[in-house]
Amino acid sequence: MYSLLVAAALCNLLYFALHVTSTGSFPKPLSAKEERECLEKIRQGDLAAKDKLIEHNLRLVAHIIKVCYYKLKGCICRILAQESLPRQGVS
Repeated sequence: MYSLLVAAALCNLLYFALHVTSTGSFPKPLSAKEERECLEKIRQGDLAAKDKLIEHNLRLVAHIIKVCYYKLKGCICRILAQESLPRQGVS
């Protein structure tokens, strides 16, 4: 149960950390053309293009973390509710 609480806390922290950038928001997603250009440059070994692609996909990463966090949070609530219920057949 404690591992679930730790996981939920880490998800929340990661979401917050990804959301806070120098401007306070995520960079806008790249267009399909810009993304293809970055991928081609990455194939040629351009590390700046790789960083750009990663940074512009942070919004997606944060969205996935947020979805997983709320699913995990619901799971934790159900587990805590089950733990608080009296068990049948136990004296």
